[in-house]
Amino acid sequence: MKLATYKDGSRDGQLVVVSSDLTTAHHASAIASRLQQVLDDWSFLSPQLHDLARTLDEGRARHAFPFDPRMCMAPLPRACRAVEVQLGDEPGGGDALAWQPLPGDGLLGACDEVTLAGPAATLAVAPRWIVLSGELPVGASPEQAQDSVRLVGAGLQWQQQDAACPRPWLSLAPVLMTPDALQAGERGEGRGRLALSLVPEGLPTPSAPAQPSPPIGPLLARLARARGLRAGTLLALGPAAQPLGEAERVVLAALAPRGQIPLGTLEVGLRRLRRD
Repeated sequence: MKLATYKDGSRDGQLVVVSSDLTTAHHASAIASRLQQVLDDWSFLSPQLHDLARTLDEGRARHAFPFDPRMCMAPLPRACRAVEVQLGDEPGGGDALAWQPLPGDGLLGACDEVTLAGPAATLAVAPRWIVLSGELPVGASPEQAQDSVRLVGAGLQWQQQDAACPRPWLSLAPVLMTPDALQAGERGEGRGRLALSLVPEGLPTPSAPAQPSPPIGPLLARLARARGLRAGTLLALGPAAQPLGEAERVVLAALAPRGQIPLGTLEVGLRRLRRD
């Protein structure tokens, strides 16, 4: 199942179900109007959304319409808690990993422009795996944590090392998908074999090395060790951010082994504020 949020003038947007091939969509308002509702009542609402997704894939949805990523907000526009994990040589969640809170109150959509308040030389960017969890109790095991994964996606983390904007912020790919959709899309080739490919357009450099998706259970279990997790907690996983230079647009795609792009593409333009 794949979910997106369409712009409707509100802060939380309108939840839509998207077909497996990202060609069509259907409003989910008869089931839930926004994604946080689904995360809060997953056991009851997600089966209904799965049924709608199946109907959409079979071409039987009466009010389907063409899916347009330009209409998308971040799939979850506002997260109750967002945490970054910089992955190094210990993807299982060792103490050497860098953890920091992220502002989750204004997540950006895949085609939303990023405004730079400082010099371009101060901007850094990094690809991120995005994981949304369900409720987890204090001290949950890695197995419990893995079972709590509700949705996975991809994003870009922006960091401007400038006094005007010292905190990082996130852009998210158009859709999030359930772990079962990830496995089905890979047709038995192995769980979690998507890789992120980052292209800073306008630069003479090639795309950044693809980043494979990491194991999630140990990382979520560590995050839940002291205070548990609330439904809708967002985990952003990836390498340290790298300087972007003078690029005017950045493209990110999560690539499957056979070349599919199951989460859609982020195409983010950069706008620099004029300083008179």
